[in-house]
This record gives sequence, C-alpha cells and structure tokens, in this order.
Amino acid sequence: MTYLKNHQVLSSRNLHETRALLADLNCIDAIDVIGRQGEVDVSVHTVSFADLNFIHASFGDVRLQIQTPESETNSLFMLVLTGGAGTVNHRGQDHEITRDKGLMRDMRKPLSACEEKFASLGVQLPVGLLQQHCRTLIDDATSIFDLEFDTGLDFSTASGGHVRDTLHYITHALDNPPHHVNNSIILNGLRDLLLTNVLMLLPNSCSDLLHRTPKSTAVPHYIKRARDYIHAHAATSITLEDLVSHAGCSYRTLQMAFNASYGMSPMAYVKSVRMGHAHTDLLAAERG
Repeated sequence: MTYLKNHQVLSSRNLHETRALLADLNCIDAIDVIGRQGEVDVSVHTVSFADLNFIHASFGDVRLQIQTPESETNSLFMLVLTGGAGTVNHRGQDHEITRDKGLMRDMRKPLSACEEKFASLGVQLPVGLLQQHCRTLIDDATSIFDLEFDTGLDFSTASGGHVRDTLHYITHALDNPPHHVNNSIILNGLRDLLLTNVLMLLPNSCSDLLHRTPKSTAVPHYIKRARDYIHAHAATSITLEDLVSHAGCSYRTLQMAFNASYGMSPMAYVKSVRMGHAHTDLLAAERG
C-alpha cells in the first residue's frame, strides 16, 4: 500500500539531500548507511492540516543509523511501521519497532535508531493541542495536565490496533479526498477523531481521569450559578460567603455539590480557575 502518494516531497538516492529535508521535517540530524549492502532509495511524503503533520518515509533496501538531538519542539511523534524493522533507544530505553510495535517519540528528547528496509508512517502531535483536547474530553477548561505517554506502543491489542487503523484511515482520506475536503469542519473532525483515539486508547498519564465515570450526570443549577460567578470574577477577591450568597443555597449544600460535580471544594475550584488563567497568560506572553 502506498501512503500519501499524492503528497510526495522527495524522491532521492542522495543522503545529503535526505538529511536536509528530514532535519527540517522531523528534527533528524544524522542518517548514515551501515555496511555496504543495499542502496539508499528515499521517498518522503508529507501533508499538514489542522495543526497536525503527517509523514510517510521509506529508505529502500538498506540498513541505516539515525540520530536525533534534543529539540525545543514541544510535540510528540507517533510512529507506525509500514515496512522493515528497527531498534530504537529513546528516553533511556530500548524498543523493538515492528508492524505491531510502534513508538511515541518525545521530540524534545534525543533518539538513536538502527533501521533495516525501513518504512514508516507518523504524525506529529503538538503537546499543547493534546492537552487542550484532553480538557475538552473531561469537560474541564481550567486544569493543567502534565501529559505523558508510554514510549512503546502495542498495536497488537484491540485499542492499539484501532489507533493504528485510525491513522491509516485519515491518511487514506487525505489521499482520496471527499468533496469539500477544504471544509474546515471536515478537517477538524478528522483531527478530533485522531486526538480522541490517541488520548482514550493509548496509555498515558491522564488515562484514569479520561476513563473515570462522572460522579454526577447533571450539575445542579445553584452550582452552575456559583461556577459562572467564579469564572466571571476570578481576577477579584472571592469568599465562600460570596459563593453561598450567589448560589442561593447553604454552605454545606454548596460544599457537597461541588465535590460531587468537580471532585474539589468551591475554593479549590477558584484556585484551579485562577491557575488556568495564569497558565494561559504565560503561554500568550512574549519570550522573557
């Protein structure tokens, strides 16, 4: 099967040309042939949409050594093998890469790999985008998540296989676009499908939170009033008496309902909202 066949950006037998492109696309700064057998035959296909970058690369009948440095790119790169095999050292661990064993690479960390007859499909996933989508899934716009995934991915499981199939489906859709493919609603839907499956089906630091059964299916109206008051007045002084007065219920009822709905006290929720605002301000601030 050919992946992203309509989006080829390189076809070359020149390693220098390949290094230059992959350094820009995927932070790879060293590619060297191991031994003398085989011939480099590089084909790179890439397409971007909705803040995601998809890459398929094949290197021909050859063994290669690849190195990546530390990087300031705050993204993950999910890699799925489509041909050959390899071994990877990343974040202090060795991983076998096969059609059933993939990799979630942290692009901020260095990596070394030995690859033979290697061909792979991957997608670059900005960490900020994953965190934002995680907050959407749990219906919490204020929390800050330290999001980390297991480095080794097992695509032989039902969950892992579904994520791999979703990646294949999206790349196939991009190569055989439906009518109105430039419609942002369609593209954002494909993006959200991938992000949801990655977050819900691959082991990560927020898995328990994402799969936790909600403690309450409906937020009481008086809690909604208190919640909306907190969001509207987070920059000012807020007391528990203010919240009780605005909610129109007793102190005990407010405490119990907030814990049932959000898993925290009203004042802890105030602090969480303020921390979320501070985090947003820091992200928007200029360097320095």
